[in-house]
Amino acid sequence: MEGLNVLITGSTCGIGLQTARILFRKGADVILTCRNEVRGRRAVESLLSGVPPEQVAKQSERIHLYSLDITNYNEICEFCEDIARDFRHLHVIINNAGIMGWPFELSVEGIEMHFATNVFGHYVIVERLLPLLLNTNRPDFKSRVIVVSSGLYRNAETIPQVSKILGQKTYDYNSKQAYAFSKLANCLYAVALSKMLEPHNVGVYCVRPGFVNGTELGRETHWFLRVLAAPIIWLVAKSLEQGCETIVYLAETPGDQLKTGQMYYEKKEEAYNGMVDTTSIRQVWAILRHIEDVVWKQNPRLTDAQKAAGAANRELLNESLIVMAAPPAPEVVEVTEAPEAPEVSIETQ
Repeated sequence: MEGLNVLITGSTCGIGLQTARILFRKGADVILTCRNEVRGRRAVESLLSGVPPEQVAKQSERIHLYSLDITNYNEICEFCEDIARDFRHLHVIINNAGIMGWPFELSVEGIEMHFATNVFGHYVIVERLLPLLLNTNRPDFKSRVIVVSSGLYRNAETIPQVSKILGQKTYDYNSKQAYAFSKLANCLYAVALSKMLEPHNVGVYCVRPGFVNGTELGRETHWFLRVLAAPIIWLVAKSLEQGCETIVYLAETPGDQLKTGQMYYEKKEEAYNGMVDTTSIRQVWAILRHIEDVVWKQNPRLTDAQKAAGAANRELLNESLIVMAAPPAPEVVEVTEAPEAPEVSIETQ
């Protein structure tokens, strides 16, 4: 991983921080994002812990901390402009930041918060940073996007109308379904993007870490209920290091040993469920494009230059490629997950 630039969202705690720590130790330059500067600085200190004092100054040059609210389109644009200013190449983008169990709330752009955080914000980041992914300086390494999903995507019952995602239509909001759909959308987005980036020799891989202890996904659950669930979590959950093993595997494994567009679990390919089909792939991609078009029309702070940059990057992707059939399911045995913790627990990624 030496000499590779790796961007990780949601990298101040949990799986994101542990992934950053491991990749940093393997020699990568890591780009961390934070909403809170204090937590960001703590994350930097965590990565440097264990580095000999005489090497701290030099090794800290491989850690780059940026402020980012992934639910704010303007902040994403400014963040991507900063990255493009500071880096000529990106080799790995890990879409890790996520929320779960959030009560109904809309982002500043009017997008349901699970979708804004888990899906749309990452879609914008990858779109805005595509030139850095395509402009590789490492012919020996296949640039890639890693999308962190969850086995709970299987619980998604339907793809909601875009008017519901945009909060324009009243409906019975269910935070579990909102989370499940956002994770299904991660899978559909990964397959769509993989088709469009394959001609550019950029890989896209989806991953479900499994049931992992030590994340902050359950922060919206009442503390008393989390205490009640703690013994079960301790018994069945993976550690953070176990939880990020497959993410690290996808970040460092030679591209010719991986299959773009596929889901990975415990470092092996895993079949998607029936919801991941051509129609749904196109539907979610259309939703993402539509929401961005709405933002472009309604956001008064967005500059003409930022709109033009987004439009130019869209042209890099041949959308006609996603009319192709979804990739065939690999011939693997379905992995049975550990029993789910009670409803009150910190959920899986």
